[in-house]
Amino acid sequence: MTIIAVAGGTGGVGKTIVETLLQEPKHQIIILSRNEPKEEKEEEKEKEDGTLPKAPHVQIDYSNISALTQTLEQHAIHTIISAITIFDDENSQAQLNLIQAADNATTTKRFIPSEYSFVQTEDLLPIDPSIKYWLSAAKALQTSNLQYTRIIPGFFMDYWGMPHARSHLSPHVFGIDIPNGRAAIPGDGNDTLCMTYTYDMAAFLVRILELQVWEEFSVVVGDEVTYNQLLGIVEGVTGRKFEVVYDSIEKVKKGEVTVPAIPDGYSEEEAREMTALVSRLTISGAFDLPQERLNGRFPDLKPIKVREFLDVWRGKS
Repeated sequence: MTIIAVAGGTGGVGKTIVETLLQEPKHQIIILSRNEPKEEKEEEKEKEDGTLPKAPHVQIDYSNISALTQTLEQHAIHTIISAITIFDDENSQAQLNLIQAADNATTTKRFIPSEYSFVQTEDLLPIDPSIKYWLSAAKALQTSNLQYTRIIPGFFMDYWGMPHARSHLSPHVFGIDIPNGRAAIPGDGNDTLCMTYTYDMAAFLVRILELQVWEEFSVVVGDEVTYNQLLGIVEGVTGRKFEVVYDSIEKVKKGEVTVPAIPDGYSEEEAREMTALVSRLTISGAFDLPQERLNGRFPDLKPIKVREFLDVWRGKS
């Protein structure tokens, strides 16, 4: 039985991966966490509720590479799946330290870094400076003895199904504000958006654990649509005509974007910055993913299409 550790396994993407892994009896799952393990009674309650993964938590200190290495060896961890939320230097360094510890550990052979987006390349750095974090992890893995692959699902479909679709992701509004019947679309709305439901991405991730050889990029796509097509599907499902604004390429490049909605917990400035960033990436073609995909390797896995996914809105407009 392969022992797999999921770092950041209590976060949105991490929790989805853990839940999916636990359905496969071939693997033993451990969650690596900065936090102390929960009390036994609290764990049992969560198991009964089914709201959190039923896997043991191991507390770790990402700043201590030696201790990390010992923990990996102590638990005989063969594969690490990182789902650490990386938004600053500190979290990036945590993953880099985990990669170093995994490379040092005699038991650990494989590593999947936290990425779960589009193919991050240096030429996109002027658009999204945070790409440096993913590139640093890739460079560390390239110079290690670890086998690795970078999971590329494109946009997560979940965002357009919230709050009705099952998802552990934090809500955010991209392009189309379905509850309020508004849309703010970057460019002409004809850029390709490759997207995948988180649980479908996790299903493919579990299957690649069976492969003897990993490619640098493991691309999976649930569906391909444009914003215009997405809007048409949404209007058809909800039976409403949306108010639509198109932000020109010139405006998008200047950051003069229309914010479709401000999610809970975000300021207007934060929502605008996120909208501007995703809009720039969209018109750059970042979400038009390579055609070499895992879909062809595992034809029995049938990821959900956008039209079927958005049916969660039927009768809820």
